[in-house]
Amino acid sequence: MRKCNTNRRLFGWPFLTSVLRSVSCDVQSASVDDVWGWIPSRYYIKVEPHSREFWKLFKLKFPDWIVYAKRFEVDLFAPYTPWFYSVTDLVSWLSDTMKRPEIRNLLLLECTKYLAYQGVKT
Repeated sequence: MRKCNTNRRLFGWPFLTSVLRSVSCDVQSASVDDVWGWIPSRYYIKVEPHSREFWKLFKLKFPDWIVYAKRFEVDLFAPYTPWFYSVTDLVSWLSDTMKRPEIRNLLLLECTKYLAYQGVKT
């Protein structure tokens, strides 16, 4: 198994990026974004670079991702990564799927920091 370069600078949201690096060392940045123009809003995790490949790997490592997603209000017709109707549902889904409940509140805190300027309520 390849080891991640931990000296690499984290771009974007540092905690979310480091969490997703545990899935793939190739993650350089990650953020929670909204799908522009959709009403009601939908939120997803944007991963750079190679978002499509990252989500394929994520789904292989966590095959029960869909079971956890169905626990929340989710748009399952989204490409690659599920779209959620709230940031809280998105973060809860990620922590449940990865079986890491300790990251939920820290991720919500990071969302509050980075999404507050967009008027998004977590």
